[in-house]
Amino acid sequence: MQSDHSEFICEKHALDIVVLCDGLSSPANIGGVLRLADAYGVSKVIFLGGEESITPRAKSVARGTQKYVSHEFKSELEDFDFEDRDWICIELANNSHPLSDLKLSSSKVGVIIGNENTGVSETWLAKYPSFHIKMFGNNSSMNVTNALSAGLFQITN
Repeated sequence: MQSDHSEFICEKHALDIVVLCDGLSSPANIGGVLRLADAYGVSKVIFLGGEESITPRAKSVARGTQKYVSHEFKSELEDFDFEDRDWICIELANNSHPLSDLKLSSSKVGVIIGNENTGVSETWLAKYPSFHIKMFGNNSSMNVTNALSAGLFQITN
């Protein structure tokens, strides 16, 4: 029997996680990121470039989490402090490591995910380490929100 959601008590973790979405453009993925952010106790979501609003489709996928998950849309990050946390990119890249190898050295973590078609931009990949999800099928990529979920699962465990 499925649990009654009103009786469910969420555990809390001691991590301060920020998710930076680099050019995410699909309303379904924007809503999915917000829903995942709530599920994994993410402190803040920043949508950089791409779509700049919570559309009806994003709201539908987010299932209300846009009302209480801290998020903002930015065209630039000129005033954002990247030095206060350990950042990683979730991207299959030439020098990426398996996500299962991730070792955190801080309780303040930043996760960068990319555009649905072009991935994480070269600017971020050159600056921060990248981690990929081992895949066992024929395709070399997966949906960005699915990849974020795997990343957040690894980080929070």
